[in-house]
Formats: sequence, structure tokens, C-alpha cells
Amino acid sequence: MGNYDHLLSPLEIRGKVYRNRMLAGPTGFARFLTEIFIEGTNEMLEERAAGGQASVCVGENPVSYAHDPTDNKTGEPSRKFNMRDTDGPDFYTLKAAAELIKKHGALAFMELSHPGNSGTPDSVFPDIYGPVAFTREDGVEVKAFDRESMDRTIDDFVKAALFMKKAGYDGVLIHGGHGFLFTQFFSPRTNTRTDEYGGESIKDRARFPLEILKAVREAVGGDFIIELRISGAERMENGVTAEMMAEFSTMLSGLVDILHVSSGHYFHSYRTRELSSHFHPHACNLDLAKVISAAAPPDVHVALIGGINSPEQSEELIRDGYVDFVIFGRQMFADPEFANKVAAGHPEDIQRCVRCMRCYKGSVEHPDEIAYLEKHPLKPGPIDPRAAFCTVNPASGGFLFPGFHIKKADIKKKVLVIGGGVAGMTAAITAADEGHEVVLAEKTGRLGGILWFLDNEESKEDLKNFRDLLIRRVEGRDIKVMLNTPVSSGLIRQFAPDAVLIAVGASAAVPPIPGIEKAIPALEVYKDTCSPGKKIVIVGGGMVGCDTAIYLAEKGHDVTIVEMQERIALEMAFMQFTAVADRLTELGVDHLVNTRCKEIKDNSVVLEGADGSFELNCDSVIFSLGMKSRKDEAKRIEQMIPAGVKTVLIGDVNSVARVGDAGKAGFLAAMEI
Repeated sequence: MGNYDHLLSPLEIRGKVYRNRMLAGPTGFARFLTEIFIEGTNEMLEERAAGGQASVCVGENPVSYAHDPTDNKTGEPSRKFNMRDTDGPDFYTLKAAAELIKKHGALAFMELSHPGNSGTPDSVFPDIYGPVAFTREDGVEVKAFDRESMDRTIDDFVKAALFMKKAGYDGVLIHGGHGFLFTQFFSPRTNTRTDEYGGESIKDRARFPLEILKAVREAVGGDFIIELRISGAERMENGVTAEMMAEFSTMLSGLVDILHVSSGHYFHSYRTRELSSHFHPHACNLDLAKVISAAAPPDVHVALIGGINSPEQSEELIRDGYVDFVIFGRQMFADPEFANKVAAGHPEDIQRCVRCMRCYKGSVEHPDEIAYLEKHPLKPGPIDPRAAFCTVNPASGGFLFPGFHIKKADIKKKVLVIGGGVAGMTAAITAADEGHEVVLAEKTGRLGGILWFLDNEESKEDLKNFRDLLIRRVEGRDIKVMLNTPVSSGLIRQFAPDAVLIAVGASAAVPPIPGIEKAIPALEVYKDTCSPGKKIVIVGGGMVGCDTAIYLAEKGHDVTIVEMQERIALEMAFMQFTAVADRLTELGVDHLVNTRCKEIKDNSVVLEGADGSFELNCDSVIFSLGMKSRKDEAKRIEQMIPAGVKTVLIGDVNSVARVGDAGKAGFLAAMEI
């Protein structure tokens, strides 16, 4: 077990104590507290505070007439708080959220934002301002900030901060990164002014942000904390650099107490590392934090965000003096009990974020997806409250809906779970936690189901950790595990279950392509016994096919993907698609779309595209054409189960989906016993 003395050490700032060095970063939007998502948002805030983090921050709250840019994505009406009336309903709504956080010993923060030139005009506030005047691609005319509009914006920040102080918040986090107002002034890319608020010097380009910070500090006094989030670098051509932000940090003494180092741009979320994937290193912005931390004054504490999901790395970052705090974003959906588990000496039980991008989709960046969406625009649909917002935490409701809470059952029942994959293990764990007597039968010699392949997949270490966590939890519960045990009527009679949950999964679909017997199923390539040739054709460019292509290309194979659809990886969207497509490009993986495999030969494949048939030479062919539910096996098992016994099909055997969906299905099935 590691030593986490640095991570757990308290720190006092302006008379307020951060009980440790773990901060729950802002997720969601403050406006959700007045809409249909109020219950889920408040629950999210409270569970993070109860989970032991030192502070919890409510997400973006626009301070002025400029609307939140996310409104463009959802089509929802903008909802701005009245931050002038300290005796109105909005005041008491936000006050109640602060109280929920503080009652568990955490410090309460509100994130204040201003989108600048990316705001949304409406009939009440038609004018959008930025560092310079220009016409946006959507036709909106952006005006250049003048003295009057600057003063009005400064006043907006001051009024909002004072409002939050009176509402009981310990401080505010000013959003100065990700292409918002501050970054627009910092960046040579967007600030081409020639007056005292622009030019070559970061000191001049930072003049307006500093005026805001000075005014807020003067207004709130010395007993209120100000945190500032910046993009340590935009990671865009002619954008903000770490050296610029290091120089800016030297100007913050007495103004800012904690400087959050993030990176990137809101509308280019993946390629600029505003959000990271499993292809990025954990603590992916550490390179920026090192530069900035070295320059920051002693009274400006540095905090780091960016793919941090382990207490071991968090401890190292603080112990080695790189940063003073670590910030968790998506990790808080994965496990809001992170800090408590570290403090209790059980870091091995933390559900670590796998950066699958299901809770935050990010932006559309890749040209292939942009072109696809132009032909096939997304159609808004109802939000499913049971959607898997978090792959590794089926209890999470995200910030939209309340989560699901396990309660001890009134009547102890005998539960038989058939299948030891993600769905089966999650169901068994949940049923045991509810107090039921559980038997888990698995026909193979190991738990983990289809995720066995992760033993040899280094780039998915976090997903492997999740699989192994489920296995440890099964082994640590009062669950009778029966490996190498195909289900029989005798077993069912012997156990006499009150409920049977069938999670026998799915297997690779084998299409009727001539010569398919010469090809290798995709998952087989992860076995040590499989040795495909140098030049490989993968038939099927879905998620599994693309992941397999990356795995093989990283090992030095020359890979081409063949896909019948007009785009590869149609199961993926937004940032997830960009991550995979960019990685395929980096590795030199070619892909053919709108192309059908007609025949597989010994050293080639016969393909048919828009221009007719052609042959592609290769050493090995791998097929990845989807998974087929083992419904026949499930039906055979159902016939063995006595009438009146509750029987539920869960996971891939019911509907082939993703890991998070399987876990959620197993969790909910067990909850409903």
C-alpha cells in the first residue's frame, strides 16, 4: 500500500482549510440547478463533497449578457441567473447548493465564465464582444471591446463574485481558459489589437483579464478565495504557450490563490487536450504545469487537471513539487469516493476513469465526421435516464439525473448469475451488496468475459484495471464462484434460485464470405498463439476493427481496413471518433470505405468498391464484422429454469453494446430483483 501523506495533507488559504490536495473540478452547468436536472446536479455536488474531496465546484455560470456557448449544441434556451437580487429564488437555489457541499466539510466554489466572442446573441442582448471585431462563420457580427463594454464586463464579474460570497461560497473559480474571454485576450491568435490591450507583449494582452481580477479581489476582500483556470497552452498555431502563461503567472500575486493548469480550446477539445483520451498520458498537461509552476509567485498555488485518475500519480505530482493540488474532472463521475478511499487506505478499490468519453463527448473536429454529419445531421431525441453516463460506475447519473443507490433488500433471496463477464460480475456484486445469497457460474476457467484480451493490450491499461477491479470485488464479496461450470438443470435444481440473471454474452459474427475460414477473428490476434503476417487486411471497420488495427499497427504491421459503410467507426462520435481516426492516421493505417469483401484467398482479398471489383494482396486477413448475441444458449438455459423463477437476460446476450452498457444492465437487473 502506498504512502499518500502529501496528497492527504491539508493547506490553509485565506483562513479556509483545504482538507487535502484533491479538488473536484467543475462539471455540468450551474443553470441545471434551475431546470429539470436540479436533483441530479445537487446530488452530484453533494456526493463529491461527501466523497472527501477538499473542494467542489459548481460548473460554468455565465456572468453577463453573453450566453453559454453550449446552447448552440443542444438547442436549449439559455438560462441566466439573476445575480443582482440577493433575496430572489436564484440566490436561494445557489445558496442551497453551497450548503450541500459545505455540510460534508468541503469548500464550495462557483465557476464564473464569459464566452467572449463565442457567445450567443438573443433579442434581449444582441451584441457579442471579443478582443477584435469580425464576422463569425455563423454570420454573427462580433464587436471589439471598448472602454464602456469592458467596464460593464468587469462589473458583471464583480457582482457575480459578491453574489456568490453572500450565498455562502468559499470562493469562485474564474474560467480563463479553453478559448473563453481571458484566453481570447491572451492569445496572439485571437488578439490582434494594436492598442494597450494587444500587441506583442503578454503583459499588454493580459491587461483586461488583470483588470477583472484586480476588481474582483478588491470587491471580495481578503477572506474569499479566487481560483483561475487557464489553458497552459492552446496547442494551436499562433496560440497561447506555456511560456506566455508562466510570465502571466508572475502578475498574479495577491490576486489569484490557485491557478488551474488545463489546456486547449472548447471547440477543438481533443486535438488541443482540453479533454484527453487513453492515447494521451495521464496528467497530460504536466509539461505545461512544470513551466508555469517554476515561475509562479509563492502565494499562487498551482493545480493540475488532465486525465489524472490514480492516487499514486497524484501523490508523486505533489511530493515532487510540480503542483500543489490535483483536479479531477471525469474521474469524479467514475468514483466520487476517490479521496475517502485514499484516506481509508483502500486506493485499490477506486474506479479509475477509462477516458471513454461517454460522459463528455467533446467537439466535432475530424474532417471525416464533419463531412458525414453534413450528410446525416444529428436528430435530437429524448434523454434516457438509464443511459450509461459512466462506463465504470453504473450507479452514476452524471449531472443530468440522480444516480442509483444500493439498498439492503427486505427479503434475502437466492440469486444465480450465469456468466462472468462485465454484466455478470456487476450483477453478482450488486446482488451481494444488497444482501442476497449469490452464486456466479462461469463456463470458462476465468472471470472477465470478452475482456480477457486486455492482458496484452497496453494502451487500454485503465480498462484492464476496471476488469480486474470487478474480479477483486467478486472475490472479496460473499459470492460463491463456480468456474469451469456450464449451467445444467442439475445445478439449477441444487441451488433452487429465486432469480436467475443470464449474462452469457456474445461471440464474433462469422459472415458468409467465401474463404472466411482462412481469416482470423479480430480478438484472436490478442492471443500469444496468434502470429499474423506483416501485411494485414481487416475486414470490418467498426470500433473493434479500428482498435485491432491500432493494436497491430503499433506492433509494426502494415494494416488496411475495409469497411462497407461510408465511414469507419460509425459507433463512435465527436471526440472519441477523432481520437481513434487520428491515431490510425499517425500509425499509417489505410482504410477503404464503401467497399465490400467478396472473397478471401490465401494471400489476398477480393473487394468491390464504387468502381467495381479489385484484388488486394496481403499476408493475413482478420475479420471484425460485429458480435452475435448467444441467444440460443440463453434460451436453452431458460428452458431449464422452473416456472415462477424470475429470469432476466442481461448484457450482450440481450443486446450487444459497449462495456458500460453491460455493466449498467447487470447493475439494474440486480437492483430489480
